Amino acid sequence: MPTPMPDLIATALPGYEIGAELGRGGFGAVLAARHRLMGRAVAVKVLLDPEASGTGSGSGGGPGGGVLSGPGGGVFGSGGDESSDLRSRFLSEARVLAGLDHTHIVRVYDYVEHAGLCLLVMEQLTGGSLRARMAAGGLDPRAGCAVGLAAATALAAAHQIGVLHRDVKPDNLLFDASGVPKVTDFGIAKIVETTAVTTTGLVGTPRYMAPEQIEGSRLGPGTDIYALGIVLYELLAGRPMFPRGLAVPALLHHHLSVPPQPLPEVPAPLAAVVLAALAKHPTERPASAHELALHLAAATTAVFGPGWLATAGVPVRLPDDVLTAAGHRLGDTLPAPSGAWTTPAHYLAQPTVITPPGSTPLGTPPPTPTTPAPPGQQFSVGQPGPGGWQPYPANGTPPPGLGGPAGFPPQPGPASPALAPTRRRRRARPGARRRTAFIAAGVGVVCVAALVVGLVLATGGGHGGAKAGYAGEQRVLTAGGYLGGIGLAEDGSIFVAASDASEGTAAVYQLSPDGILRKIAGIGPPAAQPSGTPSAETSTPPPSPAPIPASGISALSLVLQDPRAVVVAPGGARYIADYGANRVYRITPAGQAFVFAGASADEDGFTVDSGLATKAALYGPTALAIGPDGSVYIAEGNRIRKVTKDGLISTVAGAASRSSAGNREGDGGPATKATLPSPNGLAVADDGTIYVSDDNLETVRKITPAGIISTVAGTAGTSGDTGDGGPAAKALLYDPIDVALGGDGSLYIADQSNGKIRRIGVDGVITTYAGVGSSGSGGLDGTLATQADMGSVDAIIVDPSGAVYATLYYESTLVRIDPDDHIVRALVVPPAT
Repeated sequence: MPTPMPDLIATALPGYEIGAELGRGGFGAVLAARHRLMGRAVAVKVLLDPEASGTGSGSGGGPGGGVLSGPGGGVFGSGGDESSDLRSRFLSEARVLAGLDHTHIVRVYDYVEHAGLCLLVMEQLTGGSLRARMAAGGLDPRAGCAVGLAAATALAAAHQIGVLHRDVKPDNLLFDASGVPKVTDFGIAKIVETTAVTTTGLVGTPRYMAPEQIEGSRLGPGTDIYALGIVLYELLAGRPMFPRGLAVPALLHHHLSVPPQPLPEVPAPLAAVVLAALAKHPTERPASAHELALHLAAATTAVFGPGWLATAGVPVRLPDDVLTAAGHRLGDTLPAPSGAWTTPAHYLAQPTVITPPGSTPLGTPPPTPTTPAPPGQQFSVGQPGPGGWQPYPANGTPPPGLGGPAGFPPQPGPASPALAPTRRRRRARPGARRRTAFIAAGVGVVCVAALVVGLVLATGGGHGGAKAGYAGEQRVLTAGGYLGGIGLAEDGSIFVAASDASEGTAAVYQLSPDGILRKIAGIGPPAAQPSGTPSAETSTPPPSPAPIPASGISALSLVLQDPRAVVVAPGGARYIADYGANRVYRITPAGQAFVFAGASADEDGFTVDSGLATKAALYGPTALAIGPDGSVYIAEGNRIRKVTKDGLISTVAGAASRSSAGNREGDGGPATKATLPSPNGLAVADDGTIYVSDDNLETVRKITPAGIISTVAGTAGTSGDTGDGGPAAKALLYDPIDVALGGDGSLYIADQSNGKIRRIGVDGVITTYAGVGSSGSGGLDGTLATQADMGSVDAIIVDPSGAVYATLYYESTLVRIDPDDHIVRALVVPPAT
């Protein structure tokens, strides 16, 4: 495909001086040019006809023209369907680029059709391609991550206006003369429409194709995320994702069915981000390119520490939230484009590192034109590459003693055992546990008026469009297990956690609106057997949890140690807090399980609030709640953590130390400075107000959206069963273990050792809603709620109809309290013995 003669192009672009050819792709050549009046250097992309021979056609055609032309030399038409399609793609690229104004996307200045020529005048990028840099020795890992952030935010901008790139690869990531990375070649970009978007053939580069591209399935942002994931894989590992030398059919098979090769040479936080982007199914990848950028920024910060971006040597312009996740303080200097930076024509090595005043570069500077990296350099965990992994330990855990973000105190964790929260006890039979000594100091009393305001603002309970829960015939759970955490889905399904006496054989069950009871997660305990049978007298060792890859596992293969809480998000994702594993799992509606939060048993995990939740240290998570923005709240250890939809974790309540001077509880002040000895129940209102029960403090407290904490029920450090008919803040509770919000703004409390469910109305008055008390002398199924023996009431939830569901832990029973007649019905019971 020869390039059209320069004089023909010059005729089409009289305002430009046409220079030499810079390069070419499958259907286009790129020539250098300069605007005659402004002096601006540009690149002119010329569409080439793959069918053209050495002779042009139509008017203006000449030897070596290779121009697509129509009858009489007009614009396209006689070149057949392929020529017409090429012209459409070329015009599409021009339109796409014209609609994108982003620092990290190549800019388009003009589009011209003339005498059969299609010309695209663009920003000139003389800094070479990412492919060339990789071939010449690779990038410093920080520089590679910075390039990844630039590409991810560029793709996010394209996706935001409905454009998919469909051919993300190192060849299409170029650098300008100042070293700024740019996404280029939107020649096969696809404008996403509201109807299904499918491909009728392979469009893209096989090495970087997503499974859905190969299958001809619906495409979306995940398609570009997968391709960028491969680019990141190659950047950080210094090798291809799949074995070299695969034929195209074998390569496509690998994309469809074979997991990527592991990344032992890459620190765990970064490896997790890359492998998540490479999930086979689009729904299991980051939800957006922006989310990928946040994950990548946080992971790189976990590996290299705050300030890594300023020493990466790659000029970038990123959204504020990405900069924050990257550990960069807004307002600090980042590397800026420098006209003084020049590189050899054959290869642009790293630009000179620009370090903000007073800062020190991390590790060895990246290669420069005078000190190129050795060819084929790869990075090994704990060993320096070009710039190296060495600033932080190989497992991605910040060094011991590190504090939180700038200006914040150190966070609890293994590095500071004095601050580490105590392990939560296993549930004890009500009234039988040994209480922890606790002296209340500075106990405040919240007036009724303040309580009324607090509850009135918290209406809704987060039900949204959810349906009422199951209210049909009784079901028998044939497998043994104590029933604990409970969740409600939008369709009315009830999810309940069942823990067995042997850790590792727990499960979560779904009771669907049509009354079907089935296991949806965990291997589960063996079926219950009558006492005296051989199987009942023997036991087998519990299974050991297996590592969970980034691609997930079947939820039915998940080894659950001690699930304490279940919550269901809008859209159907289920979250399970496993107290025994120090983790929270996410289960997709399709039944795939992923680690949502909590480091693995062989990782220390980080404790600061700037990183991925999957790498954070959790200590016995006991409660979960979904916020109005989709964030997941986790009660664990002595804190309440928040995990955003981007997978980043932070602390919203709980002081780093369990002791503090003056007001030990922290009421009236920031929740992050308050003491939470044993948070074990959570509820989040539609306005973002958080309610938390604490069975050590014997209180229920609320945290306003502004982060201020106060007590709404109970007296800190004093247990009892008093106060009905009066202000909730003056009542006494005994092991409040869970809370739930009603649709009318009322607050329900599982008052476990009192054997009751208490209710606080919007007037701030507390009453007993269900339970005869700790004497346990009442009945259950078919009994009026206030006369029922609620035994070891453990978890509660309220459906949109006002029905209250509760699990009785040691009775292995799920009950429903009818909102109209107030009668208790046992919905799930153990087998008769």
